[in-house]
Amino acid sequence: MNISQESNGDLTAIIHIQLSQEDYTEEVNKRLSEYRKKASMPGFRPGKVPMGIVKKMYGKGVLAEEVNKKISDSLNKYILEEKLNILGYPLPNMEKNETIDFDSQKDFNFYFDIGLAPEFDIDLTKDIKIPYYSVKLDDKEIENAINDIKLRFGNEENPEKAEDTDALQGSFSEVGGDGNLVDEGYVHNGYFKIEDIKLKTIQKKFIGKGAGAKVVLNLMKAFKEESKVRSLLHLHEGSEDKLELDYQFEIEKVVRHEEAEMNEELFLKVYPGGEVKTEEEFREKVTDELKRHRANDTDKQFLVDTINELIKMANLELPDEFMKRWLLESNEGKITAKQLENQYDSYVKTMKWQLIENKLREKYEDDVKVDPEDIRDKVRSYFMPGGGEQESNPQIEQIVDQVLQNQEESQRIHAGLQDEKYTKLFKEKLTQKDKEIDADKFFEIASNNKF
Repeated sequence: MNISQESNGDLTAIIHIQLSQEDYTEEVNKRLSEYRKKASMPGFRPGKVPMGIVKKMYGKGVLAEEVNKKISDSLNKYILEEKLNILGYPLPNMEKNETIDFDSQKDFNFYFDIGLAPEFDIDLTKDIKIPYYSVKLDDKEIENAINDIKLRFGNEENPEKAEDTDALQGSFSEVGGDGNLVDEGYVHNGYFKIEDIKLKTIQKKFIGKGAGAKVVLNLMKAFKEESKVRSLLHLHEGSEDKLELDYQFEIEKVVRHEEAEMNEELFLKVYPGGEVKTEEEFREKVTDELKRHRANDTDKQFLVDTINELIKMANLELPDEFMKRWLLESNEGKITAKQLENQYDSYVKTMKWQLIENKLREKYEDDVKVDPEDIRDKVRSYFMPGGGEQESNPQIEQIVDQVLQNQEESQRIHAGLQDEKYTKLFKEKLTQKDKEIDADKFFEIASNNKF
C-alpha cells in the first residue's frame, strides 16, 4: 500500500491511496474461510462446501467490503499520523476516481479531497478592547415588570371572544406554499399576547376570535423578533428554515388575566420566603432582579462582541469550494445548494469560531473546561434554596440523573456553562470598555450584533 498527498490549493489537497492485491488478500481469504465454516448446501456436509463455490457466492461482496474497510482505516490512520488538521471529512475526488470492477480488478487507486484548517495563533491580551454595556434601568421598566407580575399572579378568565389585551393558547402547524397544512410538518403548542404582535393587520385577525378559530400568519413578519419566534416554536439555533415559514395558529382558549392586588398575599406568592412585607420592599426586590437579568443580557452581549472581534482579528481564510461541497454532502437532503449560498456566511462564521475556540482550549484548558460534575452542580442548584450548598440528598441526585438523561437538556446546560467560562476568561484577559446606554439602544445593538 502506498499513500501520498498532493497540494492542489492554498488550503486543499488530494490524498492518493494505492492498494495492491497483497494488501487485502489475507483478510479476504480469512473472511471467506469463516463463510465456508458456516455454509450449508445440499450435497455437502456443513463446513465442507468447496472454497471455489464459496468464492463464487460471496467473493465479490467480501472483496468490496474489505477494500473499503482497508481504505477507510488507512485514510484515518494517515490523517492522524501526519497530524493533518482537516476541515469536515475527506470527500471522494470525482475527477480522478475511476469505476471499480471487483470481478477483474486486482489493484485499486482511490483519491480523496481534503480541506485544511489555516495556520494561525491568537492571544488574549489587554490590547483587545471590547465594549461592556451598562443598561440604565428606568421607572417605566420597573413599573412594567410589576404589572407583569400582577397579571401572572392574578385571576385567569377564559372569555369566548378575544380582545387586544388578551392572550391566546393554541397550536402552530406548518403551512406550505399552497396555503395547506404540510403533512408531517412542524407542529408546536404556543402562548402569546395579542399586543406583542407588532403588525397591526395581523393583530386584528385575532381580535373577536375564540376557541377553534384558525389564523394563518408568518411569525417573523408578525412579531419582528427572532428570539420571540424561536421561543414560540421552541426552536434552537440552526433552524432558520423553520423561522421564515407560514404557520396556522388554532386557538384552544382565550386567556384574560385580572391583575392581583398589591398586598402581602401577592408578596408571599412571588417571594415565598416571607422576606417582603411592604410595597417598597417589593419594588426593591423586583428592581434587584431586573438588574441581575440585565447583567446576564450584557454578559451575553459582551461574549458575542468578543467572539466577533476575535474572528475579525484572526482574519481566517477557508477553502470555500471544498466547504460548500462538504456542507451539502454532510447535510444531504436537509439543505439545497441555493439555501447553502444564502446561509454560507453563517456557516463560515461558526466554523471560524470553532477553530479559534480550539486554540483557546489548548491555551486556557483549565479556565474553559466544563466537567460532568459542573453540569451536575448546575442541575442541583435548581433544587437548592437560594442556590446554596447543602448536603448530598439521594432524592435530588435521582432527579439530577433523570434530567441529564435528556441529551438535549444536558447539552443545553453544557453550552450555558461553557459560555459562562468564556465570559469570565475574556473579562480577565481583555480590556472592557464600559458604556452606559438606555434599554432601547442596547436592544438595537443586540439585534444588529449577533453571533
